[in-house]
Amino acid sequence: MKVSSTVLKTNGVGDNFVEFNTFKGFQDLREALDQMGEPTDQQAALIRATMQGKRLEYPHRYDQEALLNLHKAKMHLEVALDLLNM
Repeated sequence: MKVSSTVLKTNGVGDNFVEFNTFKGFQDLREALDQMGEPTDQQAALIRATMQGKRLEYPHRYDQEALLNLHKAKMHLEVALDLLNM
Protein backbone atom coordinates (compact mmCIF):
# COMPACT_ATOMS: atom_id res chain seq x y z
CA MET A 1 0.00 0.00 0.00
CA LYS A 2 1.56 3.29 -1.06
CA VAL A 3 0.90 6.39 1.01
CA SER A 4 1.83 9.89 0.01
CA SER A 5 5.56 10.35 -0.26
CA THR A 6 7.03 12.41 2.56
CA VAL A 7 10.60 13.56 2.06
CA LEU A 8 12.69 14.76 4.98
CA LYS A 9 15.96 16.56 4.33
CA THR A 10 18.65 15.08 6.57
CA ASN A 11 21.06 17.97 6.23
CA GLY A 12 21.06 21.41 4.71
CA VAL A 13 23.59 20.53 2.03
CA GLY A 14 23.60 18.13 -0.88
CA ASP A 15 21.08 15.55 -1.98
CA ASN A 16 20.80 13.48 1.21
CA PHE A 17 17.15 12.63 1.75
CA VAL A 18 15.20 10.10 3.75
CA GLU A 19 11.97 8.92 2.15
CA PHE A 20 9.03 7.24 3.80
CA ASN A 21 7.00 5.94 0.87
CA THR A 22 5.03 3.26 2.59
CA PHE A 23 2.81 2.82 5.57
CA LYS A 24 5.07 -0.10 6.50
CA GLY A 25 7.95 2.32 7.08
CA PHE A 26 5.93 4.12 9.72
CA GLN A 27 4.86 0.81 11.26
CA ASP A 28 8.48 -0.34 11.45
CA LEU A 29 9.48 2.84 13.26
CA ARG A 30 6.57 2.48 15.67
CA GLU A 31 7.51 -1.17 16.27
CA ALA A 32 11.11 -0.19 17.03
CA LEU A 33 9.82 2.35 19.52
CA ASP A 34 7.56 -0.23 21.15
CA GLN A 35 10.43 -2.70 21.43
CA MET A 36 12.49 -0.16 23.36
CA GLY A 37 9.89 -0.30 26.10
CA GLU A 38 10.09 1.75 29.27
CA PRO A 39 13.20 1.99 31.45
CA THR A 40 13.24 0.06 34.70
CA ASP A 41 13.08 2.06 37.93
CA GLN A 42 16.84 1.69 38.32
CA GLN A 43 17.48 2.82 34.73
CA ALA A 44 15.11 5.78 35.15
CA ALA A 45 16.95 6.84 38.32
CA LEU A 46 20.29 6.59 36.49
CA ILE A 47 18.92 8.65 33.58
CA ARG A 48 17.71 11.35 36.01
CA ALA A 49 21.07 11.38 37.81
CA THR A 50 22.92 11.62 34.51
CA MET A 51 20.75 14.53 33.38
CA GLN A 52 21.61 16.27 36.67
CA GLY A 53 25.29 16.00 35.78
CA LYS A 54 26.19 13.12 38.09
CA ARG A 55 28.67 10.72 36.52
CA LEU A 56 29.79 7.21 37.42
CA GLU A 57 33.44 6.24 37.45
CA TYR A 58 34.97 4.62 34.38
CA PRO A 59 34.28 2.00 32.96
CA HIS A 60 30.66 2.25 34.18
CA ARG A 61 30.36 5.75 32.71
CA TYR A 62 30.30 4.27 29.20
CA ASP A 63 27.16 2.28 30.02
CA GLN A 64 25.67 5.33 31.74
CA GLU A 65 26.21 7.48 28.65
CA ALA A 66 24.90 4.73 26.35
CA LEU A 67 21.71 4.48 28.42
CA LEU A 68 21.21 8.25 28.30
CA ASN A 69 21.78 8.29 24.53
CA LEU A 70 19.27 5.47 24.04
CA HIS A 71 16.75 7.40 26.14
CA LYS A 72 17.33 10.56 24.08
CA ALA A 73 16.95 8.62 20.82
CA LYS A 74 13.68 7.14 22.03
CA MET A 75 12.35 10.56 23.01
CA HIS A 76 13.32 12.05 19.63
CA LEU A 77 11.75 9.10 17.79
CA GLU A 78 8.50 9.62 19.69
CA VAL A 79 8.47 13.32 18.73
CA ALA A 80 9.27 12.52 15.08
CA LEU A 81 6.48 9.95 14.83
CA ASP A 82 4.03 12.36 16.45
CA LEU A 83 4.98 15.03 13.91
CA LEU A 84 4.64 12.64 10.98
CA ASN A 85 1.21 11.54 12.18
CA MET A 86 -0.14 15.10 12.12
